[in-house]
Amino acid sequence: MTKRAGLAVAVALTFSMLGPAVRADVMPGDKITDQNMDKVKDLISPGMEWCIKRGFPMTIVEPKRIEWPKAYKEATEKYSGQVKLAPDGLSVQNFVAGQPFPTLDPKDPQIALKIMWDYEYKFNPTDDLDLRNFDADTGAVGDHGPMSIERHFLLDHLRSQFWTGRLYVDPKPEKPNPNGYRSQLGLYPVLEPFDLKGVGAVGQRYIDPSKQDDSWLYLPSLRRVRRLSTAQRSDALFGQDTDV
Repeated sequence: MTKRAGLAVAVALTFSMLGPAVRADVMPGDKITDQNMDKVKDLISPGMEWCIKRGFPMTIVEPKRIEWPKAYKEATEKYSGQVKLAPDGLSVQNFVAGQPFPTLDPKDPQIALKIMWDYEYKFNPTDDLDLRNFDADTGAVGDHGPMSIERHFLLDHLRSQFWTGRLYVDPKPEKPNPNGYRSQLGLYPVLEPFDLKGVGAVGQRYIDPSKQDDSWLYLPSLRRVRRLSTAQRSDALFGQDTDV
């Protein structure tokens, strides 16, 4: 799903929960920009307002229900009843696949932790992810108007593999996992800009919450692999506001 499509879906869900009188101000097919944002200003989140002000148009679509994939729904129905939250909230016990906590009680003191675990085991992705030849821009975003692009990146390949909670590709629901991985990810090589050509990153996350992520960065200019600490994943890289 593209970012624009995702924003359109989010808006559809927002309007589906509003009354008929509010709906009359916008119609499916309407395009909302910074020029006519007042039509929906009271109906959208501050985050959406921020995006629109900076050149991210929003297209109004008919509301529709977003269903879970069949395999994810069936796994949730089959396994969620046995899932328990660890006493410290840092792990889930007896998880196999699907959403661990489909039924939430607003009065549950652990509801926030359960929501976070539901997000961790969301239905997209569940098995593997593969994306090739995609680009990205970095730059400054001012108070108003679109982003000022400073550097354009072209990346050859992003791939990730989940070891647990698998639904579609054998072996499932879990790969033989002697290292206790939750997931592994690789992003390499960088194709553009030229001064960063060949840079790549790999990382792995563990099921055990006491084990920090492992991340490495290959720098062809140095012909060295640099290990990144978990804290460094929020550091800026390549002279840009880019992190891993």
